[in-house]
Amino acid sequence: MSRIIKTVSLDARSDEIASKKPNFSAWVRNQLLKDDEEFQNSHVTLAVFREKGICNPSAAPRCNICFPHGRPTLPNIKKWNQGLLSNSQLVETVVPLQKMSAANKAAYEKVLQEAVPGLQPKQRKYLRRSLAYIWAFI
Repeated sequence: MSRIIKTVSLDARSDEIASKKPNFSAWVRNQLLKDDEEFQNSHVTLAVFREKGICNPSAAPRCNICFPHGRPTLPNIKKWNQGLLSNSQLVETVVPLQKMSAANKAAYEKVLQEAVPGLQPKQRKYLRRSLAYIWAFI
């Protein structure tokens, strides 16, 4: 694998944090790959997007362009499918996961797992990351 050298501008605080990383370059590479894995950088359901102007809200993985703050709730998706919510109203109903309480997050993820059977559990994602991190040192 060829190496491409990039420079990064850091302030004093971020430089302290970076100096604590044993291999800062590997950490940056892993973070970029993780970020690319977590978010879809293109419309997931392009045919639906062209027809309705927004991707399918229950598609897995979710479209990060149409739903940047998370997936809408199932009742809101049903209302949207029935024509009771517009595209913008559907996007506005999404509560970012960062603002949800821990109990609501757990309930939301449980409902999501039941609603979208093809969605992989989060534990596998962390296992993949851990193995990739270990493999980077071998």
